[in-house]
Amino acid sequence: MKKLLVVLLTLTVVFQVMSLPVYAENDKADERVEYWKDRGLLAELNQNKNENAEMTYAEYAVLLGNLFNISSERILEFSKDAGFIEKNEKAAIKQAAAVNILQSLLPESFTSEWEEGSNHPLKRIDAILMVDSLIQGYFYKQWTYADQHIKGNAWINHSDVSLENTSINGDLFITEGADPGNIILKNTKVSGTLYIDEKLQNKVKSVNSDLNKVVIVDADQKESDWSLVWSDEFISSEIDQSKWSHDTGNWLVDENGEGISPGWGNNELQYYTDSSDNSYIEDGKLVIEAKEEEEPVSDSFGSYDYTSAKLTSKGLFSQKYGKFEARMKLPEGQGYWPAFWMMPEDGVYGDWPVSGEIDIMEAAGKDTSKIGGTIHYGEEYPNNTYKGTEYHFPEGEDYTDFHTYSVEWEPGEIRWYVDGELYQTLDNWFGKGMNQSDKYAFPAPFDQEFYLIMNLAVGGWYGGNPDESTEFPGKMEVDYVRAYELTGRDYKEPVEPVVVKDELPEDAKQPLEDGNLIYDNEYNEPFTIIDQHEDTFNENYWNLVQLPDFQGNGTIEKEELDGIPFAKTNVGNPGNALWSLQLIQKLAILEGNTYRVTFDAKSDTNRNMMTKISGGEERGFANYSGEKTIELSDQVQSYEYTFTLNQDTDLGARIEFNMGSNGTAPVWIGNVRVENITGEYEENNSKPPLADGNLIYNGTFDQGDMTRTSYWELVTSEQSYAEMSVSEEQREMQVDILKEGVNPEDVQLKQSGIPLEKGEDYELTFNARAEQNKTIEVDLVSEDGREIYKSEAITLTEEMENHTVEFTMPESAPKGQLTFMVGGQPGDVYLDNVRMIQTSSDIELYPLKNGDFSSGLDHWTEYIHFDAQANVSTDEGVLNVDIQEGGNEAWSVLMEQKGLSLSKGITYVLSFDASSSVARDIEVTLENDNYHRYFNEVVAVNEDKQRFDFEFDMTADDQASLKFLMGKLSKEHDITIDNVVLEVKNASEYE
Repeated sequence: MKKLLVVLLTLTVVFQVMSLPVYAENDKADERVEYWKDRGLLAELNQNKNENAEMTYAEYAVLLGNLFNISSERILEFSKDAGFIEKNEKAAIKQAAAVNILQSLLPESFTSEWEEGSNHPLKRIDAILMVDSLIQGYFYKQWTYADQHIKGNAWINHSDVSLENTSINGDLFITEGADPGNIILKNTKVSGTLYIDEKLQNKVKSVNSDLNKVVIVDADQKESDWSLVWSDEFISSEIDQSKWSHDTGNWLVDENGEGISPGWGNNELQYYTDSSDNSYIEDGKLVIEAKEEEEPVSDSFGSYDYTSAKLTSKGLFSQKYGKFEARMKLPEGQGYWPAFWMMPEDGVYGDWPVSGEIDIMEAAGKDTSKIGGTIHYGEEYPNNTYKGTEYHFPEGEDYTDFHTYSVEWEPGEIRWYVDGELYQTLDNWFGKGMNQSDKYAFPAPFDQEFYLIMNLAVGGWYGGNPDESTEFPGKMEVDYVRAYELTGRDYKEPVEPVVVKDELPEDAKQPLEDGNLIYDNEYNEPFTIIDQHEDTFNENYWNLVQLPDFQGNGTIEKEELDGIPFAKTNVGNPGNALWSLQLIQKLAILEGNTYRVTFDAKSDTNRNMMTKISGGEERGFANYSGEKTIELSDQVQSYEYTFTLNQDTDLGARIEFNMGSNGTAPVWIGNVRVENITGEYEENNSKPPLADGNLIYNGTFDQGDMTRTSYWELVTSEQSYAEMSVSEEQREMQVDILKEGVNPEDVQLKQSGIPLEKGEDYELTFNARAEQNKTIEVDLVSEDGREIYKSEAITLTEEMENHTVEFTMPESAPKGQLTFMVGGQPGDVYLDNVRMIQTSSDIELYPLKNGDFSSGLDHWTEYIHFDAQANVSTDEGVLNVDIQEGGNEAWSVLMEQKGLSLSKGITYVLSFDASSSVARDIEVTLENDNYHRYFNEVVAVNEDKQRFDFEFDMTADDQASLKFLMGKLSKEHDITIDNVVLEVKNASEYE
């Protein structure tokens, strides 16, 4: 049965019909009766009856109809349908029935304290005083009410009502009877909740008002397990800055405001502003407007032909789990990219997308028949991945009309809806940070608070750039945004994803007899050329892809090098993207399986190429392996990478060699193999050091399976009993000692398979505390436990403290063990941040070679992007960079020295001389292969040779490249660099 028309009240005064309001003085009650008579509460009722007369159902319906300003017939119809009328509408209504009818019109959360009422007849004065006890401010006719100060709840049931300079110390209710609206709240404060009937949703305007919470009441809405906790109904005259802030600009920038990537990392063309020209409130809706500007908008990074807006709730509202929805209509037009999405409030797991991204809705303006819903996760870019699908609107509908887009997010499961229709459920993902042994424990990364984002982009990867058919401006209209908490039941418990090991179906592309998934690696079959979208891929052999969208083109031929066949791609135009020119072969791969990719490649100079295993267009070009940037030289080199397919089985996956956007140098590719190596290394339990040199796996107790105890083992003796656990909240190891035994070794927490080398020094660090003061023992022992290499007693207190154990290995132990012996004394033990590094490894004091260029360009590599022109040479031990055209990016002209071995915790000094024939800035960075920067400075150079000196601390053991970025200045000029030194500070102390 439908609930009738409005939610009536948030009851701050408890309504108890069992003891209806009674005034001590009869004249006070008479006064209140007259008050409500004057305001029409008893209109259309028999005026000859006195206040003590019993009421019929019909008369009670008239009273409620007057209160709501709707017909009494609707009240009666509802009451009959709900079974509240026992006999007929002319029968006397009992107090209990009156309570039931009114309770049915009120939200359940506000009627939980009501008593059921008695079976005594309801008198007129009972009903009048009932209303009087609930409503302290009653605005029942067209008027401007000013300077009102209401101590309780207030009520509006008429159109054309304005409240000015008014305070309501309770809830304010605007009923359906106020339709057609024009309700204005100016300089008004509502301490409780503002309830608005859904018919008035866009007909209430707030001007400089303080509204604690706004709830739209839909009479037809079904009861739900979700309770509203945050919303914006956009009834204010301006965007509510307590709920939304604006991202501005076009570039992703770091914490110092330095540019990281243009186009928000997505090749977007617009400049986001906080101007009311691009985002504003109109007719109760938020409008985000994308415009083509007559004059470009400029900032320190460049100029932009388009403007738009991006609103976020970061720092203002975020939530872990819940239902998040928005009702919106989207613009049509090639190049529009509207989106409603979520990002982590704090990137606790690492840089994008390790900490996750939830795309509730995004659309490409060229196709209004569908929208997409996606999650992004995995390892740091470019080794990221994603999952998602599209929703296709029914025939006759598209996204240019208003639709409601939502996700329901529970632990371990996210569901996507359009207008309440479920179209996607995802329950399998992962996140893995740098220098980790394993993924974060599920359901990470989607187990942290996320904030909301709404934006309208122009251009970008999702739908391409605008063209001559695109009409500006484009408008994204948002009726409301709402967030809910699950209160009707408990949130689901997350379930560890289980990968069922598929087998290739018979009709799938099968591996060859030697296990290679790649066919024709000797290039005996003709190459298929794909240069139009409608062209068909060869399903078994090689395809050269050069679509016109990306402006790349080239030719391909078979050529033998030392008797080995290679595919040689001659680049005519490198195009505007890495995928402007691609060599692709399809292959079938299985979810949960691990694959090894190997190939040989070269060029005739130094240049880059990107390769990966991906999905096709039907999979949204999903990135399965992560992007692998390959540095080619004029010599044939062998390359290898492995990956595990963490997405659904794909029988039409592709190996891609992306040769676009990196100059016109040709590329030779040969000996391509992709092999399934699942389980190949499972028997080897020796664990190599992590990328940062750490020898301990999961020492932060947040990785592996959902127990978060992966790689750790608890061993107890017959005299003891203990359990280990890691809570989701604390994420520290707890050894719960139920029976401590006699000696420390009676309860042991250990990790095995640690490679330790003879004569090397090691440092073990960890945080620890105990339930009560106690002493534990830390041992480093051999694989069989017979040899003890180090044993040290550690005193723990109730405070979490850091401890360090240093030792030198007397002999090699390829599979040594770290053991925490915590028995012998009562008291649980807690551990965290366990880390072991080799400290005596040779620190390279002077990692940079040929910094004085006395050996020409040895150890140095130049990179000139296709949009730039420059010549690089050395003259008498000085590097000369002659720039004719600097290109569009700082890295369009670049000199670098690769493979510099840097050590964690070491302070380095970087020095160099530089000058320029034209005053300008150049950028100097030290970054790894994933473009993580350990050092970054912009220096101003001019005609005078200057010496620059910098210090920085390394935060990880890593291989880095020193880069001088000299692009982006179109004026012809020369740059000289000399005497480049990178050394450990106070290097003599290490010699």
